[in-house]
Amino acid sequence: MRIAFFGGTFNPIHIGHLISAIEIKEYFLIDKFVFIPTGIPPHKKIIDLSAKDRYDMVALSVAGLEGFEVSDIEINSKEISYTVDTIDLLKKQYKNDELFYCIGADAFLSIDTWKGYRELLNKITFIIITRPKYSIEQIKLKYNWIKFIEAKKIAKYPPRHQSAYIYYRKIDISSSQIRKRVKEKKTIRYFVPYDVEKMILEKRFYLNE
Repeated sequence: MRIAFFGGTFNPIHIGHLISAIEIKEYFLIDKFVFIPTGIPPHKKIIDLSAKDRYDMVALSVAGLEGFEVSDIEINSKEISYTVDTIDLLKKQYKNDELFYCIGADAFLSIDTWKGYRELLNKITFIIITRPKYSIEQIKLKYNWIKFIEAKKIAKYPPRHQSAYIYYRKIDISSSQIRKRVKEKKTIRYFVPYDVEKMILEKRFYLNE
């Protein structure tokens, strides 16, 4: 089985995340796509929203979507969520499967600040999701020891050590943009799934940021 994981705070999850996930699943012939909301993120400031609330928004987003799941592997931990540790656990769980890890270009650019990042790049194959403000050429220059492969056609791309596939994201929406819109009392309709919008508005998330 070919499995792709997508880790992040998802604060909140939005259409950009979901469309990228759907396209990656189709483009890379992925059998199962798993979202992993971060519990205690090591690189971001304290998040006002609980891990459970963020998990629930992701769960609402993928409910009924065949081949998509959400994992509580990080939100159930009381420790800081380090991706290298999460991948170790997942590799034990899926020891006979082909594994991939999706990451935004913004996060990959600073992956050298992650715990055991070189070790991590040998453990799992990354799929980098491009962002308009972050240059792939800059990433290639900074990490010139990594083999970067542009995904230019639908194919069963194999896992590779110290390698990363590049997926060109079609829609640029950010979670910070959505939080800002909520605070300013602007609509977020079509920026997030309807059930997520409903949850955000009913629970009055992000109004005090």
